[in-house]
Amino acid sequence: MADDRSTEDRRTEDHRGDGERRSGPRRGSKFARFGKARRVVEPEEPLDYKNVAYLMKFVGPTGKIVSRRRSGFSGQNQRKLARAIKNARIVGLMPFVGRS
Repeated sequence: MADDRSTEDRRTEDHRGDGERRSGPRRGSKFARFGKARRVVEPEEPLDYKNVAYLMKFVGPTGKIVSRRRSGFSGQNQRKLARAIKNARIVGLMPFVGRS
């Protein structure tokens, strides 16, 4: 047997534990848009239910909260936005349906 390494050593060499394979650099593919890094959009003002003028920017004309794709927020900030809009509606600072 030419290879004196144990099977454990060979296994760790072939496959790393972080889920990545040891292959060459990735070439561009026709599906590259899925791997692109998103631009990080932070809220300009705090996402607070009392800040109605800022929250109204993220509500469509029918009263729906705009999607994460449209707002550009991260998932965490989008959840904060939704919670702030819902709280403002419950308190009576924003309408539930459409702009008046």
